[in-house]
Amino acid sequence: MFKKVMGQVIKKMKPNVPKTDMGKKIRNLKIDTQKLKAGKAKLDQTIFEFKKGDKFTFPSSKKKTMSNTEKAKLRNEESKKMFKKTMGDNKKIIKKIFKGDK
Repeated sequence: MFKKVMGQVIKKMKPNVPKTDMGKKIRNLKIDTQKLKAGKAKLDQTIFEFKKGDKFTFPSSKKKTMSNTEKAKLRNEESKKMFKKTMGDNKKIIKKIFKGDK
């Protein structure tokens, strides 16, 4: 049942692929309008929480976010550590097998 409903929704939605400059500007206007609505909703939520004295849903953050290269380096370092650990464990097991340690 879910697949039928989802298929009907997708068929009814038309893609917004403008061919003219005017169409592109209208598309950009629609996107910017939606971003403005989202920003206003976020601001309204923050104001509401400030008046109520609650913890903020969208806290501000001044810390630097990691770039893709920094994330990749971190993943590589972690995978190297795991590889070394696994290889060390494997060497211990192989030594026990060949020594006949019982």
